[in-house]
Amino acid sequence: MASFLAKGGIAFVGVGGIGLGGLAASSYSNPEKSSIKTLLKSKGYKLTSELPINEQTEAWKKVSKTYALEVNDNLRIKDGNLSEEDIKNWCIYTIEQQDKDFMLKKAEKWCTIYSTFEDKLKEEKLSMETDVNTFKTKYSSLGNLKAEVDKITAENSGSGGDDNGQKLKKWCHSNAYLSREDRISYQDFKKHCKK
Repeated sequence: MASFLAKGGIAFVGVGGIGLGGLAASSYSNPEKSSIKTLLKSKGYKLTSELPINEQTEAWKKVSKTYALEVNDNLRIKDGNLSEEDIKNWCIYTIEQQDKDFMLKKAEKWCTIYSTFEDKLKEEKLSMETDVNTFKTKYSSLGNLKAEVDKITAENSGSGGDDNGQKLKKWCHSNAYLSREDRISYQDFKKHCKK
């Protein structure tokens, strides 16, 4: 009977050892959480921080302008105004962290390469309008956007009819860095802002 218990005990310890060894190997070779950087790359994103140095300054400037237009409570990095350097530093730190779903969503938005409305115009071989008189003519066809454009104060505001052209020009240039269509559709932007 004693030999039976001894053999059973040895078998039990052997199975337990194999189980613990398998668990250790599994957690080593397949960590529970990957870095945000690894996850972003596996989803096909390209990271702004991995652009050539000479392209990064403009890219972070674009991110900063888009952040000012599109930030909401779910995508806010921290309270207050953020510079492009603040966002860059946040991204460089954050992408090395382990995946936390709320951080991943922010990193997808602010740390990856994306297209703005102005970028999309360029892809279509179009450019932004710059002539105030052309904007003045386009102002009459704004439709539903007229109320939003009218919230903008024209530069050199006076009694002349150029105010509407100035307001539309300012509206177009301030929305050129949008990347999403939740407030304004790209088609509306294109219609009123392209040359």
